[in-house]
Amino acid sequence: MAMLTLRNPSPVVERNGERATGGNQRWLKSSSAQKYGCGLVAATDLLLYLHRYGEGESPFFQGIPQDPVPWELYDFCVSRLGKRYLPLLPPFGLNAWVLAAGLNRYFGTYRLPYRARWCVLPGELWQKIQTMLSWDIPVILCIGVNFPFPKHQLPLYPGEEGRREGGSTRAHYVTVTGMDEEWLRISSWGRVYRIRREDFDRYRKRHSCALYSNILWVERR
Repeated sequence: MAMLTLRNPSPVVERNGERATGGNQRWLKSSSAQKYGCGLVAATDLLLYLHRYGEGESPFFQGIPQDPVPWELYDFCVSRLGKRYLPLLPPFGLNAWVLAAGLNRYFGTYRLPYRARWCVLPGELWQKIQTMLSWDIPVILCIGVNFPFPKHQLPLYPGEEGRREGGSTRAHYVTVTGMDEEWLRISSWGRVYRIRREDFDRYRKRHSCALYSNILWVERR
């Protein structure tokens, strides 16, 4: 299986000459969003992508220029989404069911032909990701919390190639932009990483659970 990717580029955000692939929560003005805003950033990237390339054009993103997006404007959109649709609950961040409900309210407000729900069956996860990518819809993936104790993290690999780890994470939302038989390509913290599918399956079964280590399923109504 060759790498299946979105048909269009992820949003690019710029601050002081530095560019991020998708939003970087560390650039947000709100201290709470810097700590717990990964889901809010992933939702903003999803909605901005649908606004530009799908059937999700809405007045909410009116006036947002083509790339690069100034980080102040991006921060404004994130803040407004949080206040209207996707409230953060420190220290937990954005609950997965609140994420789905908030996006459905957004879709309903602007009469957009999409429906979101949290969680697919474990055996359907990879097929559902593949299906969403084939529809040119970014996939919000949660690397779930640990059970019973927070001791383990999922390895991340930087860039497009190489097998040397570039970090690790847990209890974190990322945006999937591509996949093949071995890897997921994601954006997180404004950078491109890869996740080995085998690692994610092992993490979900041994250190988390399928309820939280899952995806936001978005389909056209």
